[in-house]
Amino acid sequence: MQSDLIGAIYDAPLAAQPWAELTGRLRRALDCSGTMFKFARAHARDGRTRFVYDAAWDSRESWPLYDSVYRYLDPTCHRPMALGAVYDFDQMIPPTRGPEGQRYLRFCRSIGATHALFAFLGEYRGVRAWLSLSRDAARGDFDNRETAAIADLLPHLARAADIHARLEAERNAAAIHAAALADLGVGAILLDGSGTIVGTNRLADALLDRGTAIARDRDRLKVRGSKAAALRRSLAEADEPRVIVAGADAGDPLHLLVQPWRDEQGDGAGPAYVVYLDSPADRTIPRADALRRHFGFSHAEARMAAFLASGMTLEEAGKAMGLTPASARTYGKRVLARTGATRQADLVRMVLTSLARLDRPAD
Repeated sequence: MQSDLIGAIYDAPLAAQPWAELTGRLRRALDCSGTMFKFARAHARDGRTRFVYDAAWDSRESWPLYDSVYRYLDPTCHRPMALGAVYDFDQMIPPTRGPEGQRYLRFCRSIGATHALFAFLGEYRGVRAWLSLSRDAARGDFDNRETAAIADLLPHLARAADIHARLEAERNAAAIHAAALADLGVGAILLDGSGTIVGTNRLADALLDRGTAIARDRDRLKVRGSKAAALRRSLAEADEPRVIVAGADAGDPLHLLVQPWRDEQGDGAGPAYVVYLDSPADRTIPRADALRRHFGFSHAEARMAAFLASGMTLEEAGKAMGLTPASARTYGKRVLARTGATRQADLVRMVLTSLARLDRPAD
């Protein structure tokens, strides 16, 4: 039984609902009436805590009562606990604890938690984790052998909590990166080595659903029109970033920057390519400030660069900025000189590449 539980412990952080299945499995394997994992951010002032629990009793009424009133009396919320140690009610709430401790004990007994064991699993990336196990009067107290078996599981539970914290940090970093790109007006599609879509941000989803320039063909990225072959070539030969302008024949041009993903681990995990998407029709100039900071442009130069990168001609960009043709040419030359681009296509590639790198999380 112990080896099966250890396997389930390491599966818990990877589950679609982390820890949920494990709580039920622990409850049944250890003959408990209830099991609960508690995760709380250390030193957080908002008191935000996440609970994952499984109970043999009907918890529809007792859980809201615990969450709103009694969890503030729960000794695991304020009593120091040594890592790797297992505590019972007498250790956590001694008879001399006072009226609040006795009040919490009465509540626990009323929901079938007459006996209980508690353990602190550690703090990982600023999140603290605890395990609570309870039994009703009919099941009886935990004996020394059972307590020792639970103690043997704690190093595995602590390691799983560490893995969970790492995975959550990576997921959060990826979500922040995707949201930042979307705020800049850049979509992102992750492709594996075979060209299969393995991830998208919300802007990319919207452009895929629109389907005028690109579409999702089952789990593959499809470029519509004459540029389909250009995508295939880019994926087959993508040693350096390449720009494809798709959808122009449909009146909805979309810039695609196909960039190989540099796998620092070298183990083939993760995406092989990132496709950054820029739809000039969907925005005005939300990124001029980012370009100004990155290239050292003046405000006017940054606006000119953004207009040109969106597909406008120099004349159209000048009109949008209220410039004379001579001034537009001057600003255009300055933009090309600062970036080192020799033509507008090069400028599009540089702008997309720079914006994609601005919010990439550090390794």
